[in-house]
Amino acid sequence: QSRSKGVSMQFVTLQQPSSALQQQCCKPTPTTSLATPQTCKRRRHVRVGAHASDLANLQPVILENQRAEDCSSSSSRRALGLAALSTLPISALVQAGPVSAAADTLPPNSSPIPEGEAFSIKEADVAQLSASERQVYALNRRIQLQNRVPPGFPGFIRKGFDLLVVGDDYSMTPSGLIYKDFQEGQGPMPMEGQEVLFHYNGYNESGAIIDSSYRKGRPAQTRLGVAGLIPGFEEGIRGMRIGQQRRIIVPPALGPPVGPSTFFSAKQCEVFDVELLAIRSCSRRQVAMFSDVVCTDI
Repeated sequence: QSRSKGVSMQFVTLQQPSSALQQQCCKPTPTTSLATPQTCKRRRHVRVGAHASDLANLQPVILENQRAEDCSSSSSRRALGLAALSTLPISALVQAGPVSAAADTLPPNSSPIPEGEAFSIKEADVAQLSASERQVYALNRRIQLQNRVPPGFPGFIRKGFDLLVVGDDYSMTPSGLIYKDFQEGQGPMPMEGQEVLFHYNGYNESGAIIDSSYRKGRPAQTRLGVAGLIPGFEEGIRGMRIGQQRRIIVPPALGPPVGPSTFFSAKQCEVFDVELLAIRSCSRRQVAMFSDVVCTDI
């Protein structure tokens, strides 16, 4: 120790640090939870004398060195991980596949919500149903009467996801489409790529009109095979001839998609009264750099 101009000077021997200084060096500070041996070694080789304020200036330097060591150790761990992955065969990485968060939340063997099936029964079969099912049928008929449905309109009974369609003289296709012909037509049936011209009225299960070409004042037209109609509606028109009138009952499985971005908000049966007016043969016409589709009556 030496005193010069009232300032206390303290020097530490660099070659042989005292045990007290080593304990003070390795003692954790409030800002650092653990003092590593590298940090203690670096502290012992730093000259601490000169002035008392130099002790406070050493702390930021030591913390910065600790951050650099932490970064270098994490980089070493990442390098070891990449080296371990490089030793794996490519087939193991491909079979592993991406891991999604949804895969952990979904139960095993989960299936989408069923859309249900539609079954056709006659009016006489209603008496054999349960009391609650007859009550549902009576309520459906009462609402249909208020909506002034056309004669012979079918009734609907919900049984969970399944649906009973009540009506006489209805036929069902293997796909589940239910239909009834009122008037026969003439000529060939429309084929893939041809354009059909038709009038229609569309109803929901309650008998309310959801769409109508008669109200628009002009018949509808579309080409078959271009997804211009819902699957059940297009299937029903494919079996018609010019001048034929048919009622098509589209079950939920053959109906349109539902959701906020579509017109339909629930899985229901749609009923269409259709009259096929014309069938047109279509071909593509090329004019210079432009092309269009031209359809003519057959």
